[in-house]
Amino acid sequence: MSALEEAAWKRKERLREMFSAQQKPDNNTTDVATMADTADGPPNTVLTVEESVGGIVETTLATQREEAQRADLDIAAIAPKRANWDLKRDLQKQLDALKPLNNAAIADLVRKRVQASNDAEGLADA
Repeated sequence: MSALEEAAWKRKERLREMFSAQQKPDNNTTDVATMADTADGPPNTVLTVEESVGGIVETTLATQREEAQRADLDIAAIAPKRANWDLKRDLQKQLDALKPLNNAAIADLVRKRVQASNDAEGLADA
């Protein structure tokens, strides 16, 4: 349960408690719990906060345990350690085809720079 859900749940519980405290018990209305207690014979027992929240605590703990187990199954543990390896393997054929073109373009740029620098030196000497 997230923090927001837990805060909302606590707020609802406080409102229920305030509402029940404000209402005055009517003699005309009978509660199912009181009818069952009088029929069986044992006296009316009032549930404590711990007893009424006991089931909710168990479900909350169970969900937190499940979330912890899901966190233990992190996707990083399943993923390969070298994520780029698959990409390099798939693209290697294309990169091999482009490598000579890349080298030729680099050599052409170097030739042009050398020629431009030679031309600039030739103009400076003249």
